[in-house]
Amino acid sequence: MGRIVIIADDLTGSNATGVLLARKGYTTATFLQLDMDDTEQYAGYDVIAINTDSRAIDAQEAYRRVAEAAATMRKGAPLMFAKRIDSTLRGNLGAETDAVLDVLGDESMAVVVAAFPASGRVTIGGYLLVHGVPLEKTDVARDPKTPVRGSIVTELFAAQSKYPVGHIPLTVTLQGKEAVTTALLEHQQAGRRLVVMDATTQVDLETIAQGALATKLPIIAVDPGPFTMALASCLLPPPVRGRGQKVFLAVGSATPLARRQLKEVENSYRSYLAFVDARALINPERVEGEVDRVASEIMGQLEEFPVLGIRTMRDESDRLNLTQVAQQWAITEEEVTTRITAGLARITAAVVARARGEVGGLYTSGGDVTVAVCRALEAAAIEVKDEVVPLAAYGRLIGGSYPGMPIITKGGLVGDDQAICNCVDYLLTKISNEVYPAVPAT
Repeated sequence: MGRIVIIADDLTGSNATGVLLARKGYTTATFLQLDMDDTEQYAGYDVIAINTDSRAIDAQEAYRRVAEAAATMRKGAPLMFAKRIDSTLRGNLGAETDAVLDVLGDESMAVVVAAFPASGRVTIGGYLLVHGVPLEKTDVARDPKTPVRGSIVTELFAAQSKYPVGHIPLTVTLQGKEAVTTALLEHQQAGRRLVVMDATTQVDLETIAQGALATKLPIIAVDPGPFTMALASCLLPPPVRGRGQKVFLAVGSATPLARRQLKEVENSYRSYLAFVDARALINPERVEGEVDRVASEIMGQLEEFPVLGIRTMRDESDRLNLTQVAQQWAITEEEVTTRITAGLARITAAVVARARGEVGGLYTSGGDVTVAVCRALEAAAIEVKDEVVPLAAYGRLIGGSYPGMPIITKGGLVGDDQAICNCVDYLLTKISNEVYPAVPAT
């Protein structure tokens, strides 16, 4: 029997949440119907997702289906239940959450975290914002089957649930897990078993998960997926991960858009982005030391972070005046950028080589950086296979030291603020069950 049970109101939702845990290395399956007489079908899975197909049906029938699923799966004594809800809060939110609460008993508490930072959904002041726009102002308000007319998460749940609904603001989350624990227990003592929490980043979700577990209450994760992933990761032992399941980003673009895109990566993933001193890459006497310094810094973080990378700008103060630098070194501006991109490529190649198979996919930003990285890895070409977002191509390296390695290439001025996150998501999905060369090909 699965140790984590996810009950979703549609198949897409159950798969979407399941894949978040599958990416972390946990065995995951979505079942279309329950059969407790055939327990072997559940054996061997860390995570079982169940589709009740109940989003657009009558609330009473939705309650019945979810309660039946929860009661059936409770017999296997899972570590945790999650009630997967739509990321735009469509469907029978209250009735389905009530069903799980009723099955699990009076001590259980439903913690609602509607945020999905990697998809541009955050909750602040009780409001769900989609890419900064209140939910009710998005197209979801005109959904033909299940329109949503409000943006305040507590109000949407209160209108559907029989239980009093509490709210814990972002100010509490930002104080840390101890503050979250205290706030949740205060709501529990006040008789509120359904509590909505604000969150804006993946770090917030992890803080809430740690604080919720510290209450020692049976916690039900009610969310579109990322909070379930954070809570399950605290409960399950670390998975035995295959090699080649980390993503490395080489970003040479110095545009404000590129910086915003990288900030979204930092907010959405457990990531480590090392700063590269571009001036050191230009200086022939310092470049060797800088390449080794940055590569060593990243290797020191390799075990902890699934997403790693390099960049040359943290803020506007790091921007170089190419004309002045070129004059200083008596070279052309093109030579300045060539030295920088070559240095970034050397760092990338050094990390991939030292990681010996732990890095399974690459993301490169900027055409010059992509060319330099391919040369540093001795790749002859890229076999183009798909378009992730407009003007961001997915492919595999041909020839060289790492043939077949997945790579996504994108220009620095391409896409919205979520574009790099979309590329990272794509790569993580591609490499989650695949293994790439542990050592350079011979």
